[in-house]
Amino acid sequence: MPFTQDVSPAPHQEGGRDRYPLSSQQELWCAGAESGAFGPRFIVTKCLRISGYVDEVALQGALDDVVARHEMLRTVVVRDARPRYQEVRPPSPAPLTVRDLPAAPGEEREALAQQLLTEAEESSVPVEELPLLRAVLARFDDEDAVLSLVTHHTAADGWSLQLIHRDLAACYALRTGEDVAPLPPARPYRDYVRWQRDATAGPDAERNMAYWHGQLDGAPFFTLPTDRPVRQVHAEPYRASNLVLDAEVAADVAGLARTSRSSSFMVMLAAFSVLAHRIRGGFDPVINTIVHGRGKPEYRDTVGPFLNFLPLRTDLSGCATFLDVLRATRATCLDAYAHEVPVQLLEEAIPSLMAPMADPANCDFIFGFFESPSLDAEGPADDPYRIADRTVGVQKRETVSEQIPGGAAWNMGVASTGEIRGALQFNPEEFDESTAAGWVAEYRRIVVAATAAPEREWKAL
Repeated sequence: MPFTQDVSPAPHQEGGRDRYPLSSQQELWCAGAESGAFGPRFIVTKCLRISGYVDEVALQGALDDVVARHEMLRTVVVRDARPRYQEVRPPSPAPLTVRDLPAAPGEEREALAQQLLTEAEESSVPVEELPLLRAVLARFDDEDAVLSLVTHHTAADGWSLQLIHRDLAACYALRTGEDVAPLPPARPYRDYVRWQRDATAGPDAERNMAYWHGQLDGAPFFTLPTDRPVRQVHAEPYRASNLVLDAEVAADVAGLARTSRSSSFMVMLAAFSVLAHRIRGGFDPVINTIVHGRGKPEYRDTVGPFLNFLPLRTDLSGCATFLDVLRATRATCLDAYAHEVPVQLLEEAIPSLMAPMADPANCDFIFGFFESPSLDAEGPADDPYRIADRTVGVQKRETVSEQIPGGAAWNMGVASTGEIRGALQFNPEEFDESTAAGWVAEYRRIVVAATAAPEREWKAL
């Protein structure tokens, strides 16, 4: 299994250990409360239903291969130093827990798989305990199991978890004697940090900031109105109001994206702008959106916290139809992508963005639509995700949610079933479940109506 050749500049050394500067994403995590971004519940999870015999020794070896391949899974962020830094540690075994589940008929196993997904989302990964990857193999029998993968969000994002799944499948196949094509090189995350630091200095950075001042000066972030004031410290676990759009609606979303030379993300964001107008009024909401942050193709196979947040301000006042809203959204997105900078630079330079958060009746909010990376590596039987005979993701149905540092988050993506699945994550100390469910139901109606008849007046969807 080929691993990346180190092409980074020589690191700073102290006490015999290598130190590297932090990325803007890591600095953003450091700015949060200890119980937030660096708390043990700030995790990313994935559950896989595996058919066929799983070799535990090979699985443990494959997990260790993944840890050796991706430095961020064995990196400590040192937050009590000035300046803060990250320290890459040598590979160590990834914790793998093997459980035998009680006997259950086939129709009950799906419910148990859901329970295992919930358990994974409620688990903990202390950032001080390396490596930052945990796995649980729960076996119904020798031919049916659920594999849970959990990593800390400061070390990986949703794209990274897809890479971890792919690489684990390839390493497992190699260790069980299958003929597998080599994985593509994975550049270390510290190379990306060096590139990012160069990109945020000089004339290009000045031009980018000038664009954002023109776009956002005086504008506040869109926030959700709460049922109860936002608390400084939360005691309750996060909840999720789930959204499912069937494969036919998902195909309509993709079809509209193609015909309008947009992306599915743009279609879904345009629909959310309609909902934002209904929630808050106004015609130019500034939606804080999650972007994958992998505009540089050489880092598409690197595990790490690449995601960034871009405030997208779309003017709806001149739009008559939903198609007009989509065109305006597309123009906003393309301009923003061409001028992307780390979000904390915008928050520092444009104080109006954060002004609403001073009112505890306003809840910070982010919007994300995850479009799965196109992974080219050949895996077992040309399937880069298969472990054993067959592997499918366990689709979320429960309402328990992974913890987030604060605020509310609307995350969606296209599932392996062809459906669009997602959830509004919220804290019940701030929102009634009926409030969140109402927004999700209204958003679903907007998406269905808009993709079925995009020439309709957008206010009447």
